Amino acid sequence: MKKIVSFALILVMCAVLVGGCGSKNSSGSGGSAKLYLSYTKDDFRQAFADAAIAEAGNSGVTIVANAEDDTVEKQVESIKNAVADGCTAILCIPVNSATAQQLEVAANGVPIIFCNSKPDAEYMEANKYIYVGSSEEQAGQFQAEKLMALYPSKKEFNIVMFKGVKDHSGTVGRQNGFKNTMKANGINVNYVFEDYADWSGEIAVEKFKQFLKTGQAYDAVVCHNDTMAVAVADYMMENGISTEDIPVFGVDATADGLASIDKGGLTFTVYQSAKGQGIAAVQAGVLMSKGQPVGSIDGADESETYIYVPFEAVDKGNYKNY
Repeated sequence: MKKIVSFALILVMCAVLVGGCGSKNSSGSGGSAKLYLSYTKDDFRQAFADAAIAEAGNSGVTIVANAEDDTVEKQVESIKNAVADGCTAILCIPVNSATAQQLEVAANGVPIIFCNSKPDAEYMEANKYIYVGSSEEQAGQFQAEKLMALYPSKKEFNIVMFKGVKDHSGTVGRQNGFKNTMKANGINVNYVFEDYADWSGEIAVEKFKQFLKTGQAYDAVVCHNDTMAVAVADYMMENGISTEDIPVFGVDATADGLASIDKGGLTFTVYQSAKGQGIAAVQAGVLMSKGQPVGSIDGADESETYIYVPFEAVDKGNYKNY
């Protein structure tokens, strides 16, 4: 009888050991969290994804990343599939932030961390549907402050502005941040050319060529991201237009943006931490997978609905730090 009991105990111990070895996530701080990352690839978003994947690995968390969700339809379908596959939280850079409700329906109760493109407040809910990103108004504010610092005695500017995608939270915020800051400081701005270039350098250059044909004077080119700004600055330098006399401003401090500052193209950009946003999004995903609040994450507001990663001003004096 003693032999039978001893043998049974050995079997139980083996089962425990095997079970412990087979549980990939249990040893990490993420527990059984399984995250799905839905995004469309560009330089910034890929840097975000790389940081999220690295943070998930460091936390012992499973993450499935899909960079092919470039339409609303694809994004909805992939989120449905991720939920069916047992994902416990969705990290989503929405193709269109106006589709937040549609994405929430697709998630079927699974929490969503919207990243980098902020939906309207009515679709947000503390610790269930939250936003991780940077304050877009701050980026535009920094651009305006740099322009005023370059020309402290100037009270009027002619500005060419290339905007991102229409109604995108980054487009709206950066535009408002720039315009409101200039207005608050008593600066009169004539927007001699202002149009959407959809974050695209190619589109920005084509529209810049159209503007140049008008022969209007302009003091600076303000762009809502580095991709547009670098393309315009390169075109200016290739065609004998001084980027020292007519500064070009971007946002994101991408590798291309920093290289452009180094060679005298861009005058200024704003560092948006793709790494910081990716890390914060994964941290939120882990907590929300466990039904825990996100208030402990750096940058979380009191409502536990928004996590803000600060922007940083970047120019010739500090670009090598990035």
